Amino acid sequence: MSKLIRAMTRDGSLRALLMDSRDIVSRAVEIHKTLPTATAALGRTLTAASLMGSLLSEKTDLLTLRFKGDGEGGTIVATSDYMGNVRGFIQNPLCDLPLKENGKLDVGGCVGKGLLYVLRDTGGVEPYVGISNIISGEIA
Repeated sequence: MSKLIRAMTRDGSLRALLMDSRDIVSRAVEIHKTLPTATAALGRTLTAASLMGSLLSEKTDLLTLRFKGDGEGGTIVATSDYMGNVRGFIQNPLCDLPLKENGKLDVGGCVGKGLLYVLRDTGGVEPYVGISNIISGEIA
């Protein structure tokens, strides 16, 4: 089972999150039949959404991350609730690029350059939306 550990200083001045998301990523591989590079890109997105979702202030709020890049993986989306429960997909689960020179997976090539959308749905008429450029395609 995936684990999310939250910690906070007594005065609330510092919060820390620690997550083991191996089970979430393994389940995504089962459902989407992803190849290694797509698995890394989707897994990182699911993990990030789960961590960010666990910081939502209301139990009914939802947080969505959408990577819309020009890489071979296509669009990657993950949505999380207040408890860090997450679901997502990658447009091209068969994206599997050659390893980079350093032997690492080429997640940047899978995602590509484009835009990252962060949506926070509080149940109102319009969600809060933030948009940022994807510079390297890496999801860290």
